[in-house]
Amino acid sequence: MQAFWNEKFQTPQMIYGETPNAFIKEHVDLLVHAKRCICLGEGEGRNAVYLADLGLNVEALDASDVALAKLRKRAKEHYVAIKTRHTLLEYWQPEPIYDAVVCTYLDLAKNEQMMLFEKAVAALAPEGIFIAELFSESQIHFNSGGPKNALLLYDINAIIAWIKRLPCKVLKLSQEIVMLNEGTQHVGRASVIRIILKKNLTA
Repeated sequence: MQAFWNEKFQTPQMIYGETPNAFIKEHVDLLVHAKRCICLGEGEGRNAVYLADLGLNVEALDASDVALAKLRKRAKEHYVAIKTRHTLLEYWQPEPIYDAVVCTYLDLAKNEQMMLFEKAVAALAPEGIFIAELFSESQIHFNSGGPKNALLLYDINAIIAWIKRLPCKVLKLSQEIVMLNEGTQHVGRASVIRIILKKNLTA
């Protein structure tokens, strides 16, 4: 997996663009007061740099050292400091210290997808926010980017079942058709799942 992503990111261009994900930007009011934020599967850093520009203390986790090198270069250009974690999600041991966890288009195998939600919520301090946009299983019928392997796409019914077990409140959970315009890799109509969770005050 690391080799796949390193090869994909091995280009001077920001393959997913330089602007933040539209869903993240649309709900930035939920994030601006966060003291600590971590972006999971952050790649080249478009969301991380955007949030750091707003004054957040941001960390970025990704499996690709090539992507993280591009992230650090961009952070330097923006005069912001972003801590990077070069690791697979499965090896990350979260602590409940973040006010926000952000994740866009983290492609995981079916047997690892529940782990994303468990670890994201585990990483949140009480009343922290988890916000994510992921490709739904219906994305297999679109040509706007994302995996062509259905086993790497997300089922909203499975997500509903996972969230019921977690100490959090659902602020938003929907499957939508949206228009993507993210670099060269995410362009056109797409089927996405949009999620906003708030960790319980007493988890």
